[in-house]
Amino acid sequence: MNIDKFSKISESLRQYRRAELRDFEREIGAKPIDQLYVDALPGNAVLNSVLSSNTTFLLGRKGTGKSTVFAKAQSTLREEKEIISVYVDVKSLIEVLDNSEVPDKELKTYGISMVAYRSHLLRKAMLGRVIAELLKEVTVNSSKLTLLDRWRGVKKQYDDLMQNLSDIALKVKSAKLEEHEIPILQKISSQIRQQKQKEKSSQATNTAAVKSKASLINVSMNAELSESSKDFDKTLDDAETYNEYSDVVLKSFPFGEIIEQIQSLISEAGLLRLVVFFDDFSELNFVDQRLFVDVVLSPLNNSSNEAVKLKVSAYPGRVYYGKIDPGKADTISLDFSDLYESNEVQEMERSAADYAERLIMTRFKAFDVELSDYFDFSSDLERSEMMKLLFQASFNVPRIIGHLLHTLYLDRISKNQKITNASIRLASKKYYEGTIEKYFDRMNRYALEPFENKLDRHNQNELLKLLIKEAKDVKKRILNGKVGGSYFADIPGTPPTSHFIVNPELEVVLASLEQNFFVSRYKKVSDKDGADVIVYALFLGLCESERMAWGYPEGRHYRQYFRQRCFDYTRVVHQFLSRNKTIKCNYCSACHSMDLKASLELYKWRCPDCSEGICTITNLSDDFKDEVGKLDQGIMLEPVELEIVSVINDENRRMRAGEISALIDTTHQLVGRRTSKLQDMGLIVKERDERDNHMKSTITQRCKDTYFM
Repeated sequence: MNIDKFSKISESLRQYRRAELRDFEREIGAKPIDQLYVDALPGNAVLNSVLSSNTTFLLGRKGTGKSTVFAKAQSTLREEKEIISVYVDVKSLIEVLDNSEVPDKELKTYGISMVAYRSHLLRKAMLGRVIAELLKEVTVNSSKLTLLDRWRGVKKQYDDLMQNLSDIALKVKSAKLEEHEIPILQKISSQIRQQKQKEKSSQATNTAAVKSKASLINVSMNAELSESSKDFDKTLDDAETYNEYSDVVLKSFPFGEIIEQIQSLISEAGLLRLVVFFDDFSELNFVDQRLFVDVVLSPLNNSSNEAVKLKVSAYPGRVYYGKIDPGKADTISLDFSDLYESNEVQEMERSAADYAERLIMTRFKAFDVELSDYFDFSSDLERSEMMKLLFQASFNVPRIIGHLLHTLYLDRISKNQKITNASIRLASKKYYEGTIEKYFDRMNRYALEPFENKLDRHNQNELLKLLIKEAKDVKKRILNGKVGGSYFADIPGTPPTSHFIVNPELEVVLASLEQNFFVSRYKKVSDKDGADVIVYALFLGLCESERMAWGYPEGRHYRQYFRQRCFDYTRVVHQFLSRNKTIKCNYCSACHSMDLKASLELYKWRCPDCSEGICTITNLSDDFKDEVGKLDQGIMLEPVELEIVSVINDENRRMRAGEISALIDTTHQLVGRRTSKLQDMGLIVKERDERDNHMKSTITQRCKDTYFM
């Protein structure tokens, strides 16, 4: 048993930014991605789909391996002499943007508010940075491929083209206000002022409420005024304003020239195409996603005459195609319920467990160790059952598997003890209680963020409590014989209540819980009445924490276990929504019943009372506002700063910026800047390690007492 190698295996799985896996080259040799890559489908079907000549959207939650698929695809394409491929990490580019990059300007003569001006130029800077990075990567990769050797013209023409690409990259990075942008910014500024007047009028007509909650309203108004982009984004909810604005932004970038230069490069060098990998764009808010697609992706995809093909990674349910025809693009989901969809749950589970086993086996083989030296099984059947449990404990997310192995390393391997089924269940429980659950709570109490984010997380938490309560109530009713008749009579021990079914229309309601791994879609089935429903499963670690049995009983008799009426939570979730949401007009503030949702959708959400405003679904949050109002704003941190101190606390060791960034999905440059800020706040100590000369961070006792006691 090689303890150090097992630790490396777990680290290689749980890191975020591991596209090249350079940290492990010493152990497994050059090009580790080629040795460690395991496709989620047999025959490398996912990889081959990404390598196809179509534009591709690769969907999956955090940690499902999107970046790894892209890394393997790019490694394969580097062997092709007819294709240039470039990789652009959208999220890392956006993270380095700062409000200070936007110059102040005298705007009164233009009639443009500072809110509109700064929000607009930040947006342009974001998009310009992405385009500039793309052009820089094209230039760098062209030189690596020695395209000059294939150039049909003279060297000067090649040098001119490379210089042109560099010049365009510099030009698009300078986010300056241009004359043609002024009218739309004047319009948006006017709309912001009108909206503020409406809000003030609405408050004035409700004097009693204002007096009773004066301090709360003042806090809310001040917060709103300080969030410069919030009011700006509200105006872009209007389709006409958004379309006008996005067209103006698009004209700010010389896409005609960019595409012409790329086409010249490809045709003159005798290449087939340029393939661009855009990673992590779902981290952007919805307005920025729309602009990214409409201003960057669509022109590249639709105007390049097949010279450019895009590969884009995103989260499920957060994909905006814009003017890209989804019928002409491939969309691939990495979530197990989509990859292994089958008529039988058991067949789906076998396919998912097979991937978990292939992933683990490949990793152990690359590090030259035997699986049987670390896992306690005496037969192939026991090994298969253990791999199936690993799938159930992780929902087949490689990063969660890495976290489970890290916990198993601490609990078992470091003590020269083999891994058992019981230890996997315990590791899942620890990961849930120590990471998923605690971080969820910590963000609500200590994250400096818009109220709406806290409200959404609060509602998620309330919904999760409801699902857990319902699962426990169902267990009691089964044990008391109040539901199911004789169907449950012969189940030995505690009846499993980890899975439930809901109507497909509630998929969007459960999306946030699924994104954060509290639940996961398991399978699409028909209920007892023949209606389509979706089976969801609670996270195994959650069930272990709540002492609920996970899964379903063995035997053919129980193959329809999930479809029993007692597991249908549709009505329960609807009741929760009716208590926590309403439909509210943004003009007259009238509230309407959720029962009117379908009718309002038909009339494009126009308010039936005033006919002027647009209705939206709004959370009823008075009680929670009071709760948030009592939080200590003085100790709140930016979300990424909270992640940094949480990781250092969890790891309980001094850490380099690169080590921290690998675990929280950000760049080491950003971590370096934020740890310096946290040091100034007295929350972190940064010191140079005398042994390796690296700057490392550790949290102070004050930080522990404030955020982790």
